[in-house]
Amino acid sequence: MYKNFLYASVVPLIVFIIWVGVESIEIKIALGIIGLTFIPKIRIRLYKTPLVIRKSKVALYSSFLLIFLILIFDIITRETEYNVNYMHPSFIVFVFLSCLLGSFIYGIPVSLFSDLITANVKKYRFFLSLIVHIGFGLLSFFFLGHLMLFATFLALLFFLIDEFFKKRECTYSEM
Repeated sequence: MYKNFLYASVVPLIVFIIWVGVESIEIKIALGIIGLTFIPKIRIRLYKTPLVIRKSKVALYSSFLLIFLILIFDIITRETEYNVNYMHPSFIVFVFLSCLLGSFIYGIPVSLFSDLITANVKKYRFFLSLIVHIGFGLLSFFFLGHLMLFATFLALLFFLIDEFFKKRECTYSEM
């Protein structure tokens, strides 16, 4: 009974802070969706420790991979354009931390939500999960603008690396 009273008093306070403290309606909606994952019955189903650890590793690896691909892109563009310099350390750190923050705050709940949706789907689980990841990456247009392209590409990398880890876990569990 005490827990229900605590949730009934804290949740409206958090909702009030989000709706009053943030000006943009898009950010309010995104924070609301992410906040839904912390409702106790949903949280118990979504946030299992081994799964969150795997998703955290995937977020880290996908952020590193995106930085690596940007550096490769910089090397290729240096051959043709001399004004572009993506190798500046402050730019690399900024992009990495932005990707990592976005992956942890937005990517992990979306990926856990995707796993929840596709848990009972056998035949088209891969494609349905891909659509969910790409869809939420495209949905980030409302609060990132044209940087949504980076978010969508990061969502694709997140999905592919997560699928790789899932296959690897299945292979080890069968042995």
